Amino acid sequence: MTIAAGYLFMPSQMNSYIGTCIKIELMHSQSPSSLLIYVDGSSRGNPGPSGIGIVVFDSVNQTKSIQEISRYIGTTTNNVAEYEAVISALKWMITSNKKCATIKLDSELVYRQVTGKYKVRSHRMAVQLRRVKILEAKIANLSFQLVPRADNKLADRLAQKASKKN
Repeated sequence: MTIAAGYLFMPSQMNSYIGTCIKIELMHSQSPSSLLIYVDGSSRGNPGPSGIGIVVFDSVNQTKSIQEISRYIGTTTNNVAEYEAVISALKWMITSNKKCATIKLDSELVYRQVTGKYKVRSHRMAVQLRRVKILEAKIANLSFQLVPRADNKLADRLAQKASKKN
């Protein structure tokens, strides 16, 4: 059993609970909850001017974001922009010392590649996937969820805005 940042991790207790995090209340301190992180990449052209959007919510209170990131990433393809959004979210988690999150994205290709459902055929995508896996290994509890595009509007808006900054 490991307690980290207000979470109880019990990887050996039951197979069905491996990797889950259970929020525990600590006396006289605030216990952070897990995060929901919406990510999106945008490319105007494909390749073209590209940006990423990231919106972070506490999973308990999803009414106000706790972090928003909108960044121009140069000229690239939409798939690379989608990967860069995931990578930037993971880097933010690491530098912010966040240990438990679900990353929600609307890119079926990136989702299926990072979860191992699709093989990576492109060398460029393989490099991106390797970067994700290196960062993912530094995070205690991480999952990915494919969401409909309509459920990812905030991150999409930030990514679109960033891709226009050029």
